[in-house]
Amino acid sequence: MTLFAVHISDGVLTTPWLAGGFALAWLMLWAGWWKLREDEIPRVAILTAAFFVASLIHIRVGPTSIHLLLTGLVGVLLGPRAAVAIAVGLLLQVLLIQHGGYWTLGVNTCVMGAPALLCYLLFRALQRVPWVATPIARGLLVGCSGGIWFLSAVYSLTLLCNTSLTQLDEAALTLANARLLNPWIAGGALLFAAIAIVLERRLETTPEFPLGFLIGEMSVLLTVALNCVVLLAGGETHWPIAPLVLVIAHLPFALVEGVVLGFAVGFLAKVKPEMLGIANRACV
Repeated sequence: MTLFAVHISDGVLTTPWLAGGFALAWLMLWAGWWKLREDEIPRVAILTAAFFVASLIHIRVGPTSIHLLLTGLVGVLLGPRAAVAIAVGLLLQVLLIQHGGYWTLGVNTCVMGAPALLCYLLFRALQRVPWVATPIARGLLVGCSGGIWFLSAVYSLTLLCNTSLTQLDEAALTLANARLLNPWIAGGALLFAAIAIVLERRLETTPEFPLGFLIGEMSVLLTVALNCVVLLAGGETHWPIAPLVLVIAHLPFALVEGVVLGFAVGFLAKVKPEMLGIANRACV
């Protein structure tokens, strides 16, 4: 079923969305290729390979299959070059494993490349904060990650439980928005945030872990949210329940990617800090 995938297949979107996707993807690729240095090519190639290999490991969840996206890792390590790695990786997926589509290559590049660039900008902005590695800041980052994940789960589950197979009701959107303002839901988000903070302290992670965890989680949430918007707004078939199932299926993987990027950032900060743009600094 073509709708149940984070890589949109051919025949799913209308022509204007396909054309717009190629136009925007071309701009992203042009920005990524602009003044690409020879010494940057190996890093782009390695992360392209990692992005492609991650897509080969699938886990079935009901009618859909999920896998690690690694868009956060690609974005943090490549910055504006991330679009190049993602576009090449998506092309390899279409050619070698028939994952995605040729006509949707532009849209898929935008859906996965835009969150990677946003995560890169967020990472660079937060790492410039002098106190980002202090215990208080680490707690805030992990707590925000936990709270955002909890609210995302509540919002998407509310929409799924109150949406018909063929129509996304306005009443469902109103109810989902109201749930976010519910004191009990807010309390649950705070409780989940507190649990995340306690777990992070118990694990005794590196000072860079909370920032990497937030970026990794956000990369998945942004990707599946953008994918959902594209399917709902530009899909040939109006079947809103499909992208909502996709979002919910990827919620556990958002936590997994957060942990992966958290440990990756912590490791690189020790052995190769210049890859994170933090040379001559002890921590992010």
